[in-house]
Amino acid sequence: MEAKKVSVGSKKFSAVDLITVVVFAALVRVLWIVFKSAGVVFPFNHSAMHLFSSFCLVSCMAVVKKRGAAFYYTVGWCAINFFLQGEHWAYWVLVVLLPFIPEMYMKKRSASFENPDDVYHSYKDLLVFALIYTILYFVFVWFSLIYIYFIPIPWGLSYAAFGLALVLVFLGTYLGRKVGIKASSLIN
Repeated sequence: MEAKKVSVGSKKFSAVDLITVVVFAALVRVLWIVFKSAGVVFPFNHSAMHLFSSFCLVSCMAVVKKRGAAFYYTVGWCAINFFLQGEHWAYWVLVVLLPFIPEMYMKKRSASFENPDDVYHSYKDLLVFALIYTILYFVFVWFSLIYIYFIPIPWGLSYAAFGLALVLVFLGTYLGRKVGIKASSLIN
C-alpha cells in the first residue's frame, strides 16, 4: 500500500514528510519552554528562540528537502501556539506567509545544483535561508511589540537582541544541518 501524497509544487509530500515537519514544529515548541524560562535571568531570551527556531527549521528542511516544507513547519508551530497559548489568529495568519521569501531563495538556488535537492544540504544556502526567515520574523515580532501592542522596548535593546539572534542563527543552522543530514540518511 502506497502512502497518500499531498502535492506542493512539482513534488509531493508523503506522510513521512508531513510527520517530520510536525515533529520539528513540536520540537521548537518544546524548546520554546526553555527559552521562556531563561527570560527570568537572561534579558535576551527572545534571541535564544532564534537558535532553536533555526535549528528545527534547518533540520526539517534537510530531512524533507521539498519546497513548501518551511510553510508547513511554520503553520505547525503557529497552530501549536494558537491551541496551547491562545494566540490571536491574526498574529499567526501573517507569520505563516513569512516562509515564502526564503522558499523563493531556495528555489532559485536549487537551479545551480546538478541535483536540485542538494541545495537542502548546502550549509551556505541553508544559512542564508535561515537568516532570511529569522530577519523577517524578528522584524515582524518587534514591529508588533512596539507599534501594535505598544510595549516600550528601548532601541538599544532591540539592536542587541537582533544582533545576538543573527549570531545564534549561525550555530542553529550548523547544528540543524548536521542533525538533518543524519536524520535524512536514517530515513532514506
